[in-house]
Amino acid sequence: MHQLEVTDLTMKFGGVTAIDGLNLTVNENDIRGLIGPNGAGKTTLFNACSGRYPITSGEIRFRGHKISGLKPHEIARLGLVRTFQHVTLFKKFSVLKNVMAGNYLHSGHDYLGALFGTRKTREAEAGSERRAREILEFVGLGGIADKEAASLPHGHQKALGIAIALAAEPHMLLLDEPCAGMNNEESRAMIDLVRRIRETGISVMLIEHDMKVVMGLCDNITVLNFGNKIAEGTPEAIRNDTGVREAYLGSHAHVA
Repeated sequence: MHQLEVTDLTMKFGGVTAIDGLNLTVNENDIRGLIGPNGAGKTTLFNACSGRYPITSGEIRFRGHKISGLKPHEIARLGLVRTFQHVTLFKKFSVLKNVMAGNYLHSGHDYLGALFGTRKTREAEAGSERRAREILEFVGLGGIADKEAASLPHGHQKALGIAIALAAEPHMLLLDEPCAGMNNEESRAMIDLVRRIRETGISVMLIEHDMKVVMGLCDNITVLNFGNKIAEGTPEAIRNDTGVREAYLGSHAHVA
């Protein structure tokens, strides 16, 4: 079943067409890679799907709901949650408090309840903390829940960014370069985490420049170039696509 459906999507900024009539579907329980050279339209697509940029024309649907035109928090409430290449954290908050903040969409908190400390708010707060601790255990950060987020190494900050996204109870995650800046050990840990996320029933679409990560992790790959889809298929099909090698890596390059 299609979970995300992008139909005839066009994104224009002034005289520049960033995406030109793109059609794309991502199935439930899929790990979809999105690759292409700089300026291909990958991040623009993520921004369109997550409601950060208004679309010029076309339509985006998620789990049967039309989401093009909705605000980012409305899209997140439907279960489509996006992370960013540069992790956005509450640096002075603890790791635990960061994840609890991500749970806000589903926590049941309300302003007056928080102000007066009502029983409902206290119960919601306790439930939010329990869920946050479960998520931190899942992503491998359970032992550092009380550490200040700013003190974490790069790989742990990336994992915390994903934990925050998981706290919003997504059906699908959009991961923007989850392995950027990581060493080999950190990349392997992130690959394992994404696979375990999919095992829980959450679909994933990711932008990633590390071709070994993309080829080893993704079920299917979509290749963009100058806002157009130039190829789509399994890692094996993409690896053997001459057009992909020429457009993305140069005519003599090899897709690992």
